[in-house]
Amino acid sequence: MKYKILIVGSTGKLGTKLLKFTKKNHIPIYGITCFKNSNKLINQKKESLIKNSFVLSNKTDRQRFFKILEKKIHIIYFLDYGSSSLKYLSYFLNFNNNSTIAIANKEMLIAGGSLLHNKIKNSKNNFIPLDSEHFSLINSIQNSNNIKKIYITASGGPFYFNKNIKLSSVSTTKVLSHPKWKMGKNNLIDSSNFINKILEIYELSHIYNVPLNKIDFLVSKEAYIHSIVHFVDNTLSLNCFHNDMLLTLIKPLSVYYKINEMKINQNYLNLKNLKVEKPNDKRFTIFKYKKKLMRLSHSEQIKLMIINNSAHKLYLSKKLKYNRIVNYIMNEISYENYNKKLNSFDSILKYISDLNNQYKTNV
Repeated sequence: MKYKILIVGSTGKLGTKLLKFTKKNHIPIYGITCFKNSNKLINQKKESLIKNSFVLSNKTDRQRFFKILEKKIHIIYFLDYGSSSLKYLSYFLNFNNNSTIAIANKEMLIAGGSLLHNKIKNSKNNFIPLDSEHFSLINSIQNSNNIKKIYITASGGPFYFNKNIKLSSVSTTKVLSHPKWKMGKNNLIDSSNFINKILEIYELSHIYNVPLNKIDFLVSKEAYIHSIVHFVDNTLSLNCFHNDMLLTLIKPLSVYYKINEMKINQNYLNLKNLKVEKPNDKRFTIFKYKKKLMRLSHSEQIKLMIINNSAHKLYLSKKLKYNRIVNYIMNEISYENYNKKLNSFDSILKYISDLNNQYKTNV
């Protein structure tokens, strides 16, 4: 049987990595998309002999893409950026069941919230989260009532383990220089000030239906431990793996294909890899507001996501100082503090559109 695999966001880092693997292992891809990078999309289509491609910033291509989503797709990847893809997944779920849905799109998962997760579950589709922290929990969470606490881990970014650095005077080059891996500018900024961990906690809460007060994060410099689960019987589960996103990307493929075992570093009993610590560094403003952040409603989480993206733009255009990013976000959150009821995907997308217009951004 020929399985249909669709990759939304094939021209980004993750999409490029996945296509390199599928081409090498002779796994056919049914369709790919980009937002604007049409030249790279054309090259990918030729190199991997892909039948269908769509530039989603183009109205005609968007209409064609919706038609594709009405067909049976066995695996759909969301490796793009931004919550607008929520409309594509929502439409896909009206026509597909028993498919595998793999998502690395943080903004879409936070925007969709429990409504998205419930629709995936009720439509009898299989969901695989691709971010390493959430992926690491697949085999550990069966029932949230059995969980006392879940910790995800942060690597510490460029500053946490450099205690002599004053965050009031760091350069943009330093902020965008992660010690372990390459990411886009938005992710690099979020990693440097721990906002990314707050967003990942929101994701975790929606994906696994775990209350926010049961989730926290620790720092693990080697980024080998991705999560720790503390169960109510006081047993612990340490979820570790070599930090290579290819490991998560090929998991959906393994549902339908026999995948050869990856060759990875087997030095997992090295104590350095297993070292974790509770973050306690007053240089980072995030810790001042952490308790409040762990009480935000779904609509407030979405608003934080939009404001954070606005803060990125202000910072990169030198209109906001680095050490004022978190303060800016919290001031805007507090300015209009209410819980907006979001009971449908249309209401979510309308709310996001209004916020994007308000903050002149696009998430």
